[in-house]
Amino acid sequence: MSEIRSVENPVEVGSGSGSEYRGQVLTVEPHGIEQVSASERHGSPRTLFTLWLSANMGLPVWLVGALAVVFGLGFADGVAAIIVGNIIGCALLAITASMGPQIGMPQLSFTRHSFGTRGAYLPALLNWVSASGWYAVNSIVGSLAIERLTTLPFWVSLLILTAAQMLLGIYGYNLIHRFEAVSAALLAIIFVLMSVIGLPQAHFGLTSKLPLADHVGLFVLMTTAVASYVFSWSPYASDYARYLPAETPGWRVFTAVFAGSFIGCVWLQVLGAAVATIGLNLAPIDLVVKVMGPIWVPALIAVILGTIAANALNIYTGALSLLTLDVPIKRWVSVIAVGILGGALALYGSSGLSAKYENFLLLISYWIGPWLAVVLADFFLHPGQPTRPEKGWRVAFSRAVEWPGLVAFLVGLAVSVPFMNSALYVGPMANLLHGADIAYYVGILVAGVLYYVLRSVVKPRAEAGEA
Repeated sequence: MSEIRSVENPVEVGSGSGSEYRGQVLTVEPHGIEQVSASERHGSPRTLFTLWLSANMGLPVWLVGALAVVFGLGFADGVAAIIVGNIIGCALLAITASMGPQIGMPQLSFTRHSFGTRGAYLPALLNWVSASGWYAVNSIVGSLAIERLTTLPFWVSLLILTAAQMLLGIYGYNLIHRFEAVSAALLAIIFVLMSVIGLPQAHFGLTSKLPLADHVGLFVLMTTAVASYVFSWSPYASDYARYLPAETPGWRVFTAVFAGSFIGCVWLQVLGAAVATIGLNLAPIDLVVKVMGPIWVPALIAVILGTIAANALNIYTGALSLLTLDVPIKRWVSVIAVGILGGALALYGSSGLSAKYENFLLLISYWIGPWLAVVLADFFLHPGQPTRPEKGWRVAFSRAVEWPGLVAFLVGLAVSVPFMNSALYVGPMANLLHGADIAYYVGILVAGVLYYVLRSVVKPRAEAGEA
């Protein structure tokens, strides 16, 4: 059996209400960030397919696809960038999710193995800010859709949406999986109708008129935008696979997550690129209503469902990130805290600050690349460790700071800065590369290699000295 030891607070494996939670959809999840015991493991990787399909079938995904035309690409090369970007991004998300059954704990709490109990505060804080921020951005879109459908005031629409999202987060893991399965089916039906209405209006022959160097640079930028959108879910990934039995094959988790996220993202992003070729300069909700014509009501229902599907993950993982900061509250209280903060940001941002929120969140999302490299190298390559556990992980959180992980993370992030291309900052290397943004790839490569070297050399020497 796996064991967890905290530097201050020993955590009994699977502490809580025993096996009572297995399969209980309308029972509030009793656990926080501790490891799930063998007696409580349940579920099938199949549910991960519908979860990640549903979470990636919202209006923000559609708008990511529209960026291809906004950047100046044509339809065909825009679709090519969408496919390549999603192959990269969905693979990174899926390989991170495949860790879930073995570690049996949330993604950010397991980060303490690579960063230390205190060192993990930095990525946990960044993820809490990110999850709360995206919760707010999505809530603005969903509330505007409710307002348009019902003519209720925005604040009332936001209150209704917040209550629904909080409820899902409070009940937790099992109810979220069930909701995502149902919403995936409903969203698929509605988006089939939306595709039938929207695609015939597109100008599929639209081509880029950019010089070759600029065209290549913007193709890389679009590929990175697509990839970064989907692998920005990576700090969430194991949260929704950690209750699966420890012996669940990793390839089954990988396949389910990759397929669900890839189908959802490619479908909606291609639809978004197609609609963008029409050339309508409208706000997102007005654009949906205009393009979808006779089915604008089901289309707005899809926007609302997609918002809840994505925000169920934002509020749940945001709450787990807050607990990783050692805030001494229950998980369900943490959910309410994230919901209140995100709701307040949405109410304040509804007056026109939503775009500024989004630009800030996109800028800080560059931390995910170096963090991901450290965590994946630690889990799959085991630098400085003699063997890989056969079943489950024996995790010992014995140090406040694991310097190899923290140093590699910070160096990888710093080195990637000149390659960034965002609305708030464009690095000198991105300018030289005609707008191409390769900051994520640089951060992943540098942080991963540096962590492997430091962990293989520095950590064993330190442990030998302690012995």
